[in-house]
Amino acid sequence: MEKIVEKLHPTEKKIIKILEKLEKADSHKISEETGIKKDEVEKASLWAKLKGMLSFKEEKEYFFELSKEGEEYLKEGLPEKNLIKLVEKGINSVEEIKKKYRKSEIGIIWAKKHGWITIEKGKINLTKSGKGILEREIEQEKLLKELSKGRKKLEEIGFKKEILEEFLKRKLVRKIEEKKKIFFLTDLGKKLAPLIKIEEEIDQLTPEIIKSKEWEKKKLRKYDVFLPTPKVYPGKIHPYRKIIDEIREKLLSLGFVEVRGPLVELNFWNCDVLFMPSDHPARGIHDIFSVKYPKHGKVLDKQLWERVKATHENGWITKSKGWGKWDFELARKLILRSHCTAVSARALYKIKKEDLPIKIFTIDKVFRPDVIDAKHFIEFEHCDGIVISEEVNFKNLLFYLKEIALTVGAEEIKFKPSYFPFTEPSVEGLVYYPKHGWIEFCGAGIFRPEVTLPLGVDVPVLAWGIGVGRLAMIKLGIDDIRQLHSTDLDWLRKKVV
Repeated sequence: MEKIVEKLHPTEKKIIKILEKLEKADSHKISEETGIKKDEVEKASLWAKLKGMLSFKEEKEYFFELSKEGEEYLKEGLPEKNLIKLVEKGINSVEEIKKKYRKSEIGIIWAKKHGWITIEKGKINLTKSGKGILEREIEQEKLLKELSKGRKKLEEIGFKKEILEEFLKRKLVRKIEEKKKIFFLTDLGKKLAPLIKIEEEIDQLTPEIIKSKEWEKKKLRKYDVFLPTPKVYPGKIHPYRKIIDEIREKLLSLGFVEVRGPLVELNFWNCDVLFMPSDHPARGIHDIFSVKYPKHGKVLDKQLWERVKATHENGWITKSKGWGKWDFELARKLILRSHCTAVSARALYKIKKEDLPIKIFTIDKVFRPDVIDAKHFIEFEHCDGIVISEEVNFKNLLFYLKEIALTVGAEEIKFKPSYFPFTEPSVEGLVYYPKHGWIEFCGAGIFRPEVTLPLGVDVPVLAWGIGVGRLAMIKLGIDDIRQLHSTDLDWLRKKVV
């Protein structure tokens, strides 16, 4: 026990001794008794609590203070009394009083409740209790004056409870709730208290103290190097943002170039350029958000319009039969992009032959109507990539997909054949997540000629779209996609980045 006492801070010792005397007290009372600043008392008390020497319970305290309207009544007088002044001057018509006094209606209501007036045929008459009311100070006026001195506890006010309730109802007074900590000694604290002696100690050895040899006359405080230290929560990148940055860095290291595109997109770039039929289910209101105003946009390259139109209607020069029809008005509609493949399509359109071979990617937000649950959300990050070269093949595509999945900690990866209107062959990538089993994380393939030729590209193009959120769930160990954008400080502080 003596060793524990030796390592206590002087402030902790004083607090324990005061609590031995008072049994319990808040930081304000301890500060008064010891002469130590309140914030220092609170800090030292929490340290002593951490060491198991004292504990606390929270108690609520209620204070009352004048509201802005209450302060106005203090200066101008209560509306009910101001009303009586007008009546005593001979102005007793309700209509006339309303013109002369802006708070007349409030005055009439409360004057009637107090029993000071009656109203007959639009005229206000004073009752017996109303006559002479101006000659004395009523309880309501006394309360206004009392609270004008500053906020008060209920027991300090000393007025009838119903007067205070009236003021609360009239919003002339605000009720403020405050919590305070009441400290008291634990069993350990009670055992230590008799052993504590309040004496002057040196807790910081300075050059001056050494030179003056003051340290020889006073006791040196011992330090416990094993005491817990305050936790530090430095600023750091959001865990989900960190994962997005890791994917970005991986792709940049593989020689990719990052591009961006608009969030509000033309259906043309989102669907039509990608050889998606005009009547494809994915174009419906259940899969794409439409922009309310303006509803339509423009594509400035009319030749591109014509090539895409011909590809949809009859295959153009792609050796396919197309879809037999194309909806021009639907292609002009403005939407929130539902995938970042629209960005890849725009990038393909801008590429020149001298730029090849080239690798391009984008990581950005996409939007899709959905029922929000643990696996689905209406807004999420999409990673889209394309590789344009004479020498690439399907095997290269699988390599890139594996590299991205491994970057975010996936251990088991598998692929299965799939179908997309704009790629052939097409593949789906899946990763295993213990809580949910196999989860699809990407759709990929080689762009069909119906996509590349209208855009002026006649070499193979590897393409993929990855739902970054699902991969992030694996790495972060969470089972609810909504937590990816969490602002829960406790979770963010504890999460290792």
